[in-house]
Amino acid sequence: MSSVIRKIATDKTFLITLFLAIIAFIFGHVTVEDIDLKTILSLLSLIIIVSVYEQLHVLKYIANTVVIKCRSTRDIIRVMLLFSFVGSMLFTNDVAILTLVPIFFKISQQVAIKKIVPISLLTIYANLGSALTPFGNPQNLYLVSFYHLSLPTFLGMSIPLGLIGLISLFAVSFLFPAKPIDNISTDPVSLDHQKVWWLILATVIVLLGILSFIAIWWSLLASVLSAFLLDKQVFQQVDYGIILTFINFFIIVGAVSRIDIIHQLLVATTQTQFHAFFAAIISSQFVSNVPAAVLLSKFTDHFYGIYLGVTVGGLGTLIASLANLLALRQYNIFSQDRTSVTFFKTFTWLNLIYLIIFVIIGSLIFYQKSSVSRHLASFYDAAIGHQALLK
Repeated sequence: MSSVIRKIATDKTFLITLFLAIIAFIFGHVTVEDIDLKTILSLLSLIIIVSVYEQLHVLKYIANTVVIKCRSTRDIIRVMLLFSFVGSMLFTNDVAILTLVPIFFKISQQVAIKKIVPISLLTIYANLGSALTPFGNPQNLYLVSFYHLSLPTFLGMSIPLGLIGLISLFAVSFLFPAKPIDNISTDPVSLDHQKVWWLILATVIVLLGILSFIAIWWSLLASVLSAFLLDKQVFQQVDYGIILTFINFFIIVGAVSRIDIIHQLLVATTQTQFHAFFAAIISSQFVSNVPAAVLLSKFTDHFYGIYLGVTVGGLGTLIASLANLLALRQYNIFSQDRTSVTFFKTFTWLNLIYLIIFVIIGSLIFYQKSSVSRHLASFYDAAIGHQALLK
């Protein structure tokens, strides 16, 4: 318990949002309804079940098994980026970064691979990959809960962007040289297959709750029981700080959304899908994409614009996504050459390049959707006019 409290007490993001939440309580107007209980319970269930996967070293086992089969430096980077992209879809972007950055540092000690660009790309593709599933990151969980989105609706939004991200991943991997390498040694990881099968069953229950097929309380119960029965140490490893931080976000956003000038500004800037898209991108650069999603959702029904905006908005500045800050912290922990300033500069430039590219892609998506809508409307009007002439 003391380690959990210590971890929360040293979580800078939680402490900053707690300070702002206290100010919101004192000077603003906050109600209990501002806190989305479904999102909080979904996030808690997911964090617990993902922590069990971490404790059982499932993702690390899979990554190690595949990496040792690589035969060139390009293969290594491509596989690591793919694991970041796909792993974040299933285990969240934070877990992908926490798992893969140490593995990449271990590999770089055996193979002559520069670390800064690949780790920056690992983070970028963790953010892009996590956008594909409702449980890939906290903002997706929130948007699915707040707007009551069905799985087909969400996948209809996420798959086009995901395919573009996957194509760009393969394209960028060809920019790295394919230097041949000897066999790579990795830290041995063993799996308890019986526990893994039970964990998969618990995961299915958790996902059914998150997707609203069953009550979310069943998901929470399944995640807690899986942690209790499979590995009690998980309760010491769970990041409770992110749950408390999310509660702080809801409190802050509730108070801010009731300030007249901000209310009017946000209503004016989210009147269309396209406007909501750019409002989400811009706000994410300054307050991170999670609170941006929470804030903007209070003022518009254009959930596609917000989803696409906070996804693309996770690229860019260091604070655009909490995963970006986590990547910098991981780099500082494992780097032995004091290159954090260089990492920050390279990381920022790469993110800005990807931000510009995906802003253009997002704009084209909206243009195409609006063009299709106009053509359908014209076709409908022509059909109605033709029927009128026949009468």
